[in-house]
Amino acid sequence: MRPARPNRRYQTALWLDRHVGPALCMLLLVVRRLGARRRKTATTQPVEKILALKFWGVGSIVLASPVLAALRTRYPNARIDFLTLGENEAVLRMYPQVNGWITLDLGRGILRFLLDTLRTISRVRRERYDLLLDLEFFTRYSAIFSYLSKAGVTHGFSTRASARGQLHDVEVPFNAYQHVSTNFLTLLEGDPMRAIPPSRAEGLVTLPPLRPSAKAAADCTRALEADPAWRAGRPIVVVNANAGDMALERRWPAECVAALLRDLVARQSLNVVLTGSGAERAYVESLVALAQIEGRAIVAAGRLDLDGFVALLARAAVVVTNDSGPLHLARAAGAAVVALFGPETPVLYGPLRSREDQPARIHYRGLACSPCMNVHENKVLSCWFAHARCMTQIDPRDVLASVDELLSLRQPDESDRDATPERTSP
Repeated sequence: MRPARPNRRYQTALWLDRHVGPALCMLLLVVRRLGARRRKTATTQPVEKILALKFWGVGSIVLASPVLAALRTRYPNARIDFLTLGENEAVLRMYPQVNGWITLDLGRGILRFLLDTLRTISRVRRERYDLLLDLEFFTRYSAIFSYLSKAGVTHGFSTRASARGQLHDVEVPFNAYQHVSTNFLTLLEGDPMRAIPPSRAEGLVTLPPLRPSAKAAADCTRALEADPAWRAGRPIVVVNANAGDMALERRWPAECVAALLRDLVARQSLNVVLTGSGAERAYVESLVALAQIEGRAIVAAGRLDLDGFVALLARAAVVVTNDSGPLHLARAAGAAVVALFGPETPVLYGPLRSREDQPARIHYRGLACSPCMNVHENKVLSCWFAHARCMTQIDPRDVLASVDELLSLRQPDESDRDATPERTSP
């Protein structure tokens, strides 16, 4: 099955990366081997400026946050900048470990994006970063950018049948049998033979917590309480039925979401809140119509900025979500989650924790054909069937049972309340 990708600019960028990128990588590799730049094995100078690169996926940036924390611990006085797409800037603003960010905008077209890339490379070269971490798994674009940055030492993932890793000074293989966060930490260490000690018995890395600002918490409260479907004092169950443009196939089928929504709303003891971006609001509203629960659930899609969305997640009793960015934002916000996986594997993207008492339930059928997405193949789906059965076979009754189980784990005296903010807006 060929995925239907609505984001044409993203499609074009992938095509250029796959078909033009290899030639550029080989050209730069020849230049490197001729002696224009020799490989270094480690930083030999004091590290005062650091640049991290991660363009695709808010969720992946959240999973890279342990690296930001490790960098800040290791280099407490260094300046840490982050280069990403403009759509990800809001999440970076929530991490105090990051001093500054540089953004590129793919939304204005490929030609403009390439021109902005050239200007950004010039800017980065002037900064003379001591250490650069390329946190992308597969794109040749980021490896080319890293090489041209003239950073003191660059770290990047190697990829089979691709020269991208060889453009970096320190090359680390991406391990598809380890969680993405562990791969990021291995990249920072720069030594694939050095094991990353787990922070817990289950071997999962801890996420630095995301805490909403006081303003965001207040805005979230006002938005919820202004909705006619709001029930004061009742726990909140957040349902994220969306997935990013990179892989819409990760969405649980609409009829399954509708069945879950009907059962949740029928309880009348919960506040059911559906989330999404402004662009996803129409799809979310179609789910409400399909479930025939108009006026009984809160549609928050497009009504909250990212800070307000994190405030909602921090306030939720349970978050039900597809394998997508909101899953990892919810975990960083401290929420209990019911996570739905299919085309991608929880081995790589399973929910981490940001606090000790933070339960999660994962629904993953583990079919013989799963997973069918690979980070080394630009995360393009190669499904055996007309519809992703790994998602269609997740039973709404099983998901509802997981929601009930997580609700039952809440403290007896725990009731709905505003998330306690621990920072103020800049």
